[in-house]
Amino acid sequence: MVNKSNTLGGNHPAFPVQAYPGDAANPKVRPNTGMSMRDYFAAQAMNGLLANPEEFGEEVPAKELAEYAFEVANAMLEQREKI
Repeated sequence: MVNKSNTLGGNHPAFPVQAYPGDAANPKVRPNTGMSMRDYFAAQAMNGLLANPEEFGEEVPAKELAEYAFEVANAMLEQREKI
């Protein structure tokens, strides 16, 4: 499986924090990009999938659920580029 975390357009940080001057204890605070939009979307999709297991009709292995969650995330990123 190809890691598309940085190859899809629009996969920016979900919760970026800009660098800012620190204080005496931490003179320089570096930016923190947090999780990617792709990871955030996949986590939200996984949350929905796990909240509604009856939609599958049978037990689905976690690996398959995770793969599907990232398929949803990729589709969401692609759709964001169209808007």
